[in-house]
Amino acid sequence: MNLDFSDIKILLVGDFMVDNYIMGTSNRMSPEAPVPVVNHQNSYSIPGGAGNVAMNINAMGGNVTCLGVVGDDIWGKKLLNILKNKGINIDDINIVQDYPTTLKQRIYSNGKQVARIDTEEIIDYNLDDWIENNNCIYDAVILSDYNKGVLNNSLSALTLLNNVIVDPKKDNFHHYIGAKIITPNLNELKRASKIDIIDDKSLVLACKDLIKKYDFTYIVAKKGSEGITIVGKDGYVEDIMSNKAEKPDVTGAGDTVIATLSLAYAKTRDISLSAKIANTAAGIAVTKTGTATVSVNEIEL
Repeated sequence: MNLDFSDIKILLVGDFMVDNYIMGTSNRMSPEAPVPVVNHQNSYSIPGGAGNVAMNINAMGGNVTCLGVVGDDIWGKKLLNILKNKGINIDDINIVQDYPTTLKQRIYSNGKQVARIDTEEIIDYNLDDWIENNNCIYDAVILSDYNKGVLNNSLSALTLLNNVIVDPKKDNFHHYIGAKIITPNLNELKRASKIDIIDDKSLVLACKDLIKKYDFTYIVAKKGSEGITIVGKDGYVEDIMSNKAEKPDVTGAGDTVIATLSLAYAKTRDISLSAKIANTAAGIAVTKTGTATVSVNEIEL
């Protein structure tokens, strides 16, 4: 199948952050604490959170406009420079004074993550003015919610836009009422539905209950190594198995799923095909170290 997303325009709203990687090796434990002594080899930074979604859309050949915030600091500047150099539209990412850009620093030793240091501050931000003053003519709108504040105040207006697809983090899915598609993992689904998901039957029950409550068209439930289950209105259910990966690194895999799913659904309006493409892309992403992107050339259906 020829996956050409060059005519697809996506509005991406969410929590933009930086993933910083510190790579090293270790051959001894510290005498000060039961931790490895890591000899630094190299460091690099890449966009994380909604930034990783943007990078994946770009790698797939789609067009993305980013809406969010970064801090007026070295990490915010680094993030904006990376996105800009990829040709990604950052005109609507606001630089906020006295606010730290969300940062996740991962320390790797001998190819394995041994620690993570987070820097973050929940922001009280409102997007209503932007929504009122812009013609939101996009093929799909992605809400990449990492619960850092960008999507705390304007969700009711955003979910009224066309083809809204949500990667949720809030425990109460009422915030996303009316979205076309929502893509929770199993833990998010359990918390939102308050149903103990122990098998496929309870998973489908939880999804149907949330669809009825919040008027979603589809829930695409991410089950990790077990693949994806789609549940839709009018009793639609489909299971899609994943390709097993040895020693998968799941960092950012959900970003790959929503980026690919949104592009494919905007192109085809076929939820089954779109989820299969997204599932294949996620299977490729987890074979890569850390936050990673997948291109259309890597996907074979």
